[in-house]
Amino acid sequence: MNRLPIALLTLVAAFVVDISQTSAQDEFKATPGVTIERDLDFLAAGREEKLDLYRPEKNESNALLPAVLIIHGGGWGKGDKGREREFVSGITLAKAGYVAISVNYERRKGKRWPGNLHDCKNAVRWLRTNAEELGVDSENIGVIGGSAGGHLALMVAYTGDHSKLSPNDLYPDVSDKVSACVDMYGITNLLTRRVTDEKGNPTDELKKHRLFSKNRDEAPVMWRNASPVTYIDANTPPTLILHGTKDKTVDRDQSKELYAALQNAGVESELKMIEGAGHAWPLKNDDFDLRSDVVAFFDKHLKTQATPRTSRNRASKLAQGDRPNVLFIAVDDLNDWQGALNGHPLVKTPNMDRLFKQGVLFTNAHCSQAVCNASRNSVLSGLHPCSSGWYGSTKIMRASYKDVMRDHTMMPQFFRDSGYHTMTAGKIYHQGASDFPDLTDRLWDEIAPGYRIPRHLLERGDGYGGRKFYPFPKNGSQMSRQLGEDYKDGNSLCYGALDREDMPGGKMYDELIAEWAVGSLKKDYEKPFFMAVGFVRPHVPFTAPKEFFDLYKLEDIKALDVPENEMSDIPMMGKSIAYGRLKGGDDHAISKVSDTFSRELILGYLACVSFVDAQIGKVADALEASDYADNTVIVLWSDHGQHLGEKRRWRKQTLWEEATQVPLFFKAPGNKTTPSKNDQVVSLLDIYPTLVDLCGLPVSDRLEGESLIPLFKDPKISRSRPVVSGWYYGNLAVRSNRYRYIRYRDGSGELYDHQSDPGEHRNLIDLPESQQIIAEHEGWLPIEPALPAGSTTWKADKLDRQIERWQKNDSVPDWLK
Repeated sequence: MNRLPIALLTLVAAFVVDISQTSAQDEFKATPGVTIERDLDFLAAGREEKLDLYRPEKNESNALLPAVLIIHGGGWGKGDKGREREFVSGITLAKAGYVAISVNYERRKGKRWPGNLHDCKNAVRWLRTNAEELGVDSENIGVIGGSAGGHLALMVAYTGDHSKLSPNDLYPDVSDKVSACVDMYGITNLLTRRVTDEKGNPTDELKKHRLFSKNRDEAPVMWRNASPVTYIDANTPPTLILHGTKDKTVDRDQSKELYAALQNAGVESELKMIEGAGHAWPLKNDDFDLRSDVVAFFDKHLKTQATPRTSRNRASKLAQGDRPNVLFIAVDDLNDWQGALNGHPLVKTPNMDRLFKQGVLFTNAHCSQAVCNASRNSVLSGLHPCSSGWYGSTKIMRASYKDVMRDHTMMPQFFRDSGYHTMTAGKIYHQGASDFPDLTDRLWDEIAPGYRIPRHLLERGDGYGGRKFYPFPKNGSQMSRQLGEDYKDGNSLCYGALDREDMPGGKMYDELIAEWAVGSLKKDYEKPFFMAVGFVRPHVPFTAPKEFFDLYKLEDIKALDVPENEMSDIPMMGKSIAYGRLKGGDDHAISKVSDTFSRELILGYLACVSFVDAQIGKVADALEASDYADNTVIVLWSDHGQHLGEKRRWRKQTLWEEATQVPLFFKAPGNKTTPSKNDQVVSLLDIYPTLVDLCGLPVSDRLEGESLIPLFKDPKISRSRPVVSGWYYGNLAVRSNRYRYIRYRDGSGELYDHQSDPGEHRNLIDLPESQQIIAEHEGWLPIEPALPAGSTTWKADKLDRQIERWQKNDSVPDWLK
């Protein structure tokens, strides 16, 4: 720890101010009551960078004082902690009853980023480490900076204790969070910064930057990751923004963009545009005086007597007994075929439709990866597969759990550790209650019984794994029965109405899950509960009780209208994904079973959707009738969608809309969720931070989603962050509010405009006018997605090998051409 002999360097301001300072400093140097200590160490031994400490000469109240970090500007390569702007800020804050430190930081070319940010964060940690000696209230620390210092001040404020942007050497286990920020004409979004004309009007885009050696087009993700706007969410600390209208160095739109993003996220913020002001001015000069504005802002947020805030947890804390319960409903393979989402004209889902009217229904939600295992572990960990390397293999996930999660916890364990009674039934993880046997006892206090399938019913599945998905149709799968053993791998693509004697004990697994949940909602709990209910339908096989098949007639079912040339503009990797696993391809095999088989599969899926809707209705009704109705958060989601012939695909596991789009619904106690539909794109990664936020719990910096609470409050808030979905390693899609951009690992791609082509039939990738759109969406992709966890190199998989065979033999199936 860098605990310093602070008293040894105490000097009165009038004696330490260099007489060569500017006129503003001349005014202040005669001001009594401020003590300045210069060039204190706060970094590792041998570092040249020091800090200056400003304090009130007397603290008559003997109370702990709030503190403010001052960060100088100078294009990240110049400037100094003792310049006029920083000096004026230090004196102003000390006179107002603050301890202030002005710091120098790493400025050497090639080492600036993120070394400069780390140094500034270490300054915050120095304040906390020495808080007792300094008389500092370590819970109330702010930050202010100008120009490049404004950028760094925002980054300090918006990335407090961020796992990838915080130092981990000098002050272990000391927080670098702050509670308020003042930004003076700082850069807020490197990707949108523009050159200005002589009057300060923004003109052309700025593609080169002093912060990095690589330009914007070479490293868009690096530029985005160094942009404060990237990290704004509902927990971002209050921010005051000051900018001159004639700034010719940092275009004024940077501050306007920041303010808009803060407002959209529901963050307390204020923008002051200083008429006629240019760049690099101090708080007081001959034309204006902003000292009182800054002091008033910090007083409001750092001198409050309310419960101390931190930059990453400003949600109101509820007393333990008042924390809401959580009903966490997961549905397997459910696409948008619900009445409320208008996914299919015939679907009957009265229970979900009724529930969806009671809260916020997100109509444009998407998963991180369209396969059960990867998607569920992404939701429950809060980590994207591109970060974790968890693309689908349970074996790999178990072997790499400690390396991937480190000090992070899965959602059920987090709630359990936070004082919740956690319980589960059905399919929450891919394997049910847990994919990690050694972790199960830490996840759940209570686990419902599983589903037992007698031998005679197992035989119908012909060896299909996953007993929770049974029973199969009475006579087994249509695929191998009609086409032979060569098509056995397609047996799950089947349908059938079941009589009660076709089910163990006369009930489907989902009915038992619903009964368990209904019974659990009638019990008394000493603690708030986290109840996870995981339904397995409409996952294949498409079987359900006969009464749900009777809701639909085959003659009313129409096969999907897929253009004849649907696959002609799809790259080879996309064709390989669409092909599936059966001889000649899945779509080809389905057409061989019978002329009506595709429509029968659609009917089977509709019946399964109606069946699971009935089970959801039982649970929702039980909650409504219980003592917990007014204090329970409900979230309903699906792990991914399902193709029913779109793009000639009959499974999930693609990068197209039908596979990634899912229903996502929230209902919260009180007036936190105004009933509404929201069509802005959101991610299943947003579930974890939203639930934590709704329950008044601290939000981990490891979570890669964002709280959706601002959209609960105002559905009109514009959300610019798209969703990145993947299909195994290196194949990625970016879904924005208007476009879907797909980039396969071989460099090929697709682009669809959902405004004019919601069915994704026309690939716009090669059009000249598409190139700017592609570049913008490329900026959201990870530069280097994580290799499959535990791997050190990438080896080709079955998709690559399929393409190689096709190219070698010129044998792409006709239906894919």
